[in-house]
Amino acid sequence: MTTAERSPEPLRGKADRTSVASLARSWLPTALGSSMLAWEIPLVVAIVGRMSGGASAMAALGAGLSVLFVVNSPALALAPLVVTEVGNHGSRALLRRALVTGGAGCVLLVALALLPGVATGFPALLGLPGEVREDFRTCLLSFAAAPLAVAVRRFLHGRLIGADTTRPIAVATVVRIGATALAGLALWRTGVPAGATGGLALSVGAWAETACLALSARRPAPVPAPRIPGRGLVLQHARITSSVLLNMSPALVTTVVIARSEQAADSLVVWPALYGLVSLGTVPLSDLDSVGAAFLRRAGAPAVLTRFAVLLAGALLAVSLLVALTPVARLYLAGFSNVPAGPVDLGLSWMVVLAAAPPLWAVRGRLRAVAIAEGAGRALPRAAAVHLAAFLAFGLLLPFTSLPGVAGASLALVAALATETLSLRVMTGGSERGAVPA
Repeated sequence: MTTAERSPEPLRGKADRTSVASLARSWLPTALGSSMLAWEIPLVVAIVGRMSGGASAMAALGAGLSVLFVVNSPALALAPLVVTEVGNHGSRALLRRALVTGGAGCVLLVALALLPGVATGFPALLGLPGEVREDFRTCLLSFAAAPLAVAVRRFLHGRLIGADTTRPIAVATVVRIGATALAGLALWRTGVPAGATGGLALSVGAWAETACLALSARRPAPVPAPRIPGRGLVLQHARITSSVLLNMSPALVTTVVIARSEQAADSLVVWPALYGLVSLGTVPLSDLDSVGAAFLRRAGAPAVLTRFAVLLAGALLAVSLLVALTPVARLYLAGFSNVPAGPVDLGLSWMVVLAAAPPLWAVRGRLRAVAIAEGAGRALPRAAAVHLAAFLAFGLLLPFTSLPGVAGASLALVAALATETLSLRVMTGGSERGAVPA
């Protein structure tokens, strides 16, 4: 059964809802919001890098963010879950799931930072240098309030995307960036330790955005969703989480790879800034699968989604290469992020490898949208397993070479992403019609 056959009657004219322009109108507010959000990490890195003990705190912040990304994966999966399951389970059940998911993330971060044995053993397990470990634990604790805000935020994102009312997402992100910047500057000026400043600033921004979204999404317009019997909420959440986890896990896996490779100290310092730069191209695509799935379920043409993804991939590749191969890269690393000279040179020599990541995200987002819209959630954990296997293979082998940590991390990230994208195409058939086996 195709998407068009299962979807309810369009709420507006079909021509209005199936064009590239219609898809772009739904996606652009989420992309604008995410694009501004992508500046949040470089902004915080820039503040922390100018504080006393900034180099150690930057390394700790990068490692702490890598853990936070993984912890937040179930919360980030809530937006596509809400898009596809609100008609089956209702908004209240999904909100309860968001609260439980976010609360569990908060508890986990506190446990990693404070539990005897865990607080000392976990940084050692990651391979972090001794001088970074205390800042790392402080950073984890400063993140402790963020997962709940992220979970509620993603629930609200799903409600707005499903209702095709995405403009408030961009507005709320502007509020978030402003709150994060003000909090970071205030914490810097009041003498808060550098290891805690980044996490506290990001947590303040996350709660400010969530509050703004809550005001916008109190009564979103209902959008009919087909009821597909036999789909448990926990199972669907787990399937989507497995896919989102692969978006978030590279930061953690690459931290482990870097810590065990050549030139580990310099690589740990420059990697948060490099990863933040890559995020400027990838984070705007975070909701492409959710928006694309909602588009297909509103009887949008799969061929339109394909053309849109190809256009995005081409544009992102051109911009990524332009940045990596011009003085813009050095200006960002040395001027904006205040990375020391040695790590800057190391990062610049391998940055071009990371230019492949944003276009791969665009292609993968289109394939995920097809799978979610067609109810073929089983393809997502299978592709995630392929990604993980590739990442582990490269992550285990590259530290044994003479490549610096930044090189190993970049190569592992791009190779695993390409492998997952190829596997998704095989699993979904790569069809222009978007038909996916149920």
